[in-house]
Amino acid sequence: MRGLLLIASGVGAGSRLAAMRRGVSSAALRAAVSLSDDSRPAESPAERPDAKHLVRNSGNRVHIERCTSLAELDAAAERYGHLPQVCFAGESNAGKSSMLNHLIGQRVSRSSSVAGKTRSIDFIVVNDRVVLTDLPGLPARDGQTTQLWDTLFEPLFHAYLDSPIDLRAMFFLHDCRWRVSTPIRAFVDEMRRVELPTVLVLTKDDQVEEPAMRNVHLSKVTKRLDWTGMHIHYSATNETPNGRKSRRQVLRYIETFAELGSREECAAKLEELAAERAARRAAASVSPASAA
Repeated sequence: MRGLLLIASGVGAGSRLAAMRRGVSSAALRAAVSLSDDSRPAESPAERPDAKHLVRNSGNRVHIERCTSLAELDAAAERYGHLPQVCFAGESNAGKSSMLNHLIGQRVSRSSSVAGKTRSIDFIVVNDRVVLTDLPGLPARDGQTTQLWDTLFEPLFHAYLDSPIDLRAMFFLHDCRWRVSTPIRAFVDEMRRVELPTVLVLTKDDQVEEPAMRNVHLSKVTKRLDWTGMHIHYSATNETPNGRKSRRQVLRYIETFAELGSREECAAKLEELAAERAARRAAASVSPASAA
């Protein structure tokens, strides 16, 4: 497998990106991406008690721009570049689509047990106030989507990062039961290098039968990723208290990111929250005997 991330300079990546921007995309791109946008802007809902929130519990007005080429990506970035934006990334089948559907309260993303269902960069514009971007899944551990990522999605992803949008932060999703692969670790390291504020989301928490195993999975994932930042356990269901709680947590993060003025402020806020959490855990680990 090629390296997960292209170096966006030199003949290989540069010429391919330039060709795609001129509309000279490969036959593979035209054949692999054949999604139609079945989402249409809904009528404005009546004034609601929760209208002050960017994402409401129900009745959200949603419009989706599905970008399958660099030309479409450029157009969407120009159209919605003024809105605060957060993106959702993760390995194929990590639960991005289910999480987005759960957050927004309607089916906005195609969820499937088949890896690589998301074959575009989807700008999900919610209430004309915030953009939640669904990125194509990173190569799955079984290699099902490696070729799609290498030839189609990776150039789009780099163009997205370089586009003139107000990208505040990323939610990086990882199935809490999965071992972290080397390519996934490389991706997370790259996001650190480009200084994109990131929250780790451990998904499918409701499928862990033993509650004690949650911490075991957490320890393994954070150790492999060398992760000291903020994390959330997420269950994409309203049928359990943990599912409802995790949804509220993510929506609060989105509200905070949107209220802050820049990506740098979002990064500083996440560092502050992580430091506070570490201090609380350190204090809780000190017994009365040792404190005396």
